[in-house]
Amino acid sequence: MSHRPAAPASTTTPAARTALTRRRVLTTSAAAAGALALPGSAAWAVPTSFEAETRTGRRRPGAVTDPSVVIRWNQAAMDAILGRYQAAGNRFGPATVNARALAIIHNAIYDAWACYDHCAVGTRFGGALRRPRSERTLDNKNEAISYAAHLALLDLYPEYKVAIDNMLRSLGHDPELADPRRNSPAWIGRRTAQAVLDYRHADGANQLGTPAYSDTTGYQPRNTPQIAGAFDPATVTDPAHWTPLIVGGKTQRYLTPQFAVMQPFALSRPDQFTVPAPPAYPSVRMTAAIEELLDISARLTDEQKAIAEFWLNDDVTPPGAQQMWGRYVSARDGHGVDEDAQIFFGLNMAECDAAIGSWAVKAQYDFARPSTLIPFDQRGRQIRSWGGPGQGSVTMDGVDWQAYVAVPPFPATVSGHSTFSGAAAEFLRRFTGSDSFGDSYRFKAGASTVEPGLTPRTDVVLHWPTFSEAARQAGISRVYGGMHWSFDNEPGIEMGHRIGKVVHRQAMRYFGGTHR
Repeated sequence: MSHRPAAPASTTTPAARTALTRRRVLTTSAAAAGALALPGSAAWAVPTSFEAETRTGRRRPGAVTDPSVVIRWNQAAMDAILGRYQAAGNRFGPATVNARALAIIHNAIYDAWACYDHCAVGTRFGGALRRPRSERTLDNKNEAISYAAHLALLDLYPEYKVAIDNMLRSLGHDPELADPRRNSPAWIGRRTAQAVLDYRHADGANQLGTPAYSDTTGYQPRNTPQIAGAFDPATVTDPAHWTPLIVGGKTQRYLTPQFAVMQPFALSRPDQFTVPAPPAYPSVRMTAAIEELLDISARLTDEQKAIAEFWLNDDVTPPGAQQMWGRYVSARDGHGVDEDAQIFFGLNMAECDAAIGSWAVKAQYDFARPSTLIPFDQRGRQIRSWGGPGQGSVTMDGVDWQAYVAVPPFPATVSGHSTFSGAAAEFLRRFTGSDSFGDSYRFKAGASTVEPGLTPRTDVVLHWPTFSEAARQAGISRVYGGMHWSFDNEPGIEMGHRIGKVVHRQAMRYFGGTHR
């Protein structure tokens, strides 16, 4: 049941996006604070400002011209997220850490905003800090939200202090404000954000560890690492379990296994939901799953390649894609700060709980990726498969099978993409009162990063008429890319929908002031 009427259908035709990556992610100045000299990567200038913008710009006729301050801080958060792992020379951002960061930032924003609403309650203080009606102005909401987001971002991304401070200044506020008047918007923003931060510092993610987010579970893989592209079946101890890869001389380490026991938002416990166990290996079902991926690999179309790459892209892979969904809805439906404070709070709590829930399943099964189980199973056999960039389908020894896209460092079952996307789709469907979405993307000819200049041969336009369809495409992208099995995908989407439903129910209690 939606908290408000369903959004009216857009009267404009969405223009497809024309670039795979952000046209400008971070802006820097000649007076940059310095450079990060990181092993194995080029020096990267520390930004002095973020480019806060909406990704779509599409708004219904008569809607407000500018995005709300919530959207601006959401974009700044995404810039910080993307900047950190680009600076480290990483292809993948840590989806778990990113989801938690966005949840914290938007939790802080929501709790600050709730103090200026007539009935909503915050997550840490309830309604104890509610301001009188005379103070519930847009300016006060914006100021409280900005001070809350500023403090949360500084806690999560201290290396970008100059940029974060400049973001606050650009909105007309003073980052050096030392002692704000009690109950002023700045005081409210900082007070609510600090309470959220204090709570989340002890949530099990190990943000304050050395290094940050390091494993606290003592996980050890059952199999020794394998060099990507040089698989050695003789060293495999248990082929059905996850095997780290050695890529570019660096050995994969299981990304944040402790998120499997982290404190969730709405779930009663991290493993409240699960999925059926993967097929036994060897078995008839597992053989069928392997043959399915071999067939997909041998017959990859340009559209399937575009789908695999779009959902892998650095600012799209979860939870980045889901932020774009939220920004699109905000633009489409003409949101102001009130709607955006709520939708991005619930959306990112759904993403964080999806991260926790999917990582609990990964810990439960520790199941092998296709990138290691297929070469082990098919060694010594002649198979047809994608042969590498620009090679098309070739005949090879099965031990040389490879995924179309790079493979991340954690077990397969269940797919995080599928779980994240199902959770976001379900929350947004319930929040807006409709499954209608309407966004699209034009993947330009030759824009592939796997087969640059070759794929696709002509533009491929991806359409998502519904949130559910976007979630399904995000999930199947991992199967097309060769990094997941089908039994990782469909159950993951379903589990995500269940998580999204629970999060929406919990969020509605906060929005309506009934949470106790």
